[in-house]
Amino acid sequence: MKKTSQRATTFVQLLARIVLFLAFVPTGWHHAMHIGNFSGEAGARLRELGIVSMQGWTEHGTGMQRTSADSPTEDGTGMPRTDALVFVRVARQGGEAPSIPTDAANAMDLNTRSLHELTLVFDTHGLPRPEIWAWTVTAFELFGGSLILLGLFTRLWAMGLTVWAIALLLLNTPSGAIAWDSIWQTTDPNLAAVRTLVLMQLSLIVLAASLLLTGAGKLSLDGVIFGGGGKGGGKGGEKE
Repeated sequence: MKKTSQRATTFVQLLARIVLFLAFVPTGWHHAMHIGNFSGEAGARLRELGIVSMQGWTEHGTGMQRTSADSPTEDGTGMPRTDALVFVRVARQGGEAPSIPTDAANAMDLNTRSLHELTLVFDTHGLPRPEIWAWTVTAFELFGGSLILLGLFTRLWAMGLTVWAIALLLLNTPSGAIAWDSIWQTTDPNLAAVRTLVLMQLSLIVLAASLLLTGAGKLSLDGVIFGGGGKGGGKGGEKE
């Protein structure tokens, strides 16, 4: 009976790791590897924060790649046609590169990593150095979610994902009252989307917190390296 219970627990822990991988890794990949276009106030604010445009990089499949020299361009020079490169050519020819007025520069689109969507969110909520927070969250989503699937240092990654899942619940829910009403008013079609979102976020919090408290289980690298049924990920190897 005890062995059956242990096997069931191990299976549930494995399912939790798989769900957290599917919930966070694709999002982390999007934030880290995709190029987003930020225009208007969003682009201007990112420039104020010191974020530079990734000129010469383009989306390619599920990731990004540098634009090759033989890619088709409008001016036939074999170089990507961007204003920045035009100024470089002028400078190389011994001329003086024209300055860009501040208003005009702010009006230009900013192409950079999609993780700066998070930068803008954190900046809106007044967090200092929001770009560092955005990189940190992306690292936990991408690397933490991947290593949780393997079950390596599970408690460490689960702690970060638990905090981020709670933050997502607070950021994505209009208000606590609306969230509470959406759970109980199951027949209201206007609250159906909010109800689904709230329950999904609560489920992710429960899954991440359960791994934080119990570890990854025996079917994990923590179980192989630290022993103790996989309880030692990030805690130095507890014994049952």
